[in-house]
Amino acid sequence: MIKHILFDLDDTLYPASAGLMQEISQRMSEYMVTRLGVPADDVDRQRKDYWARYGTTLRGLYIERQIDAQAYLDFVHAVRVEKYLQPDSPLDAMLARLPQHKSVFTNSPAEYARRVLRALGVEKHFAAFFDINFLAYASKPNPSAYDRVLAALPARADECLMIDDTARNLAPAKKLGMTTVWLDGAGNRYGAEGREYADFVIATIYDVARIL
Repeated sequence: MIKHILFDLDDTLYPASAGLMQEISQRMSEYMVTRLGVPADDVDRQRKDYWARYGTTLRGLYIERQIDAQAYLDFVHAVRVEKYLQPDSPLDAMLARLPQHKSVFTNSPAEYARRVLRALGVEKHFAAFFDINFLAYASKPNPSAYDRVLAALPARADECLMIDDTARNLAPAKKLGMTTVWLDGAGNRYGAEGREYADFVIATIYDVARIL
């Protein structure tokens, strides 16, 4: 029986078409250029390399350049989310119908996650935030992140359902025994890599209720 639902945040609880992650991505690149002196024409290559080897740009910079991770997170997420997001009544209604314990499991900081949920009008539905600080910067898809979440709930893996727009982030969850859902919405940034790790594929977050 599914007792816990782990929701990814960005491009999952709101659509990629909102544009919020595009600004955050631009700020990641800006940080590398203005704070670290990375040549602008090499930023994309380095970020793709970090994403492939470490899971996120932050983790790559943290390991290889020993950056102040909190300063990076503060800079990157200094975005006015209300510019991109509005209250989502259908999402609010769907979450209200789901009796399971709901948590946010994100590579973003909790303070930013709360701002996103407030803008969507759904913060009240979430009991826990497993953010990048909770994960000690060991971001998804690092297996240790999933172990930390299960220990904190606490819950067995087979009691959990995880939803993410990045298919490869589902691989450790699937291996542990969670039910996995890939949100393959229009504008998905990462394609179908790792789709085999998804028990279900949905087009919008509103389809979660149908699965459950």
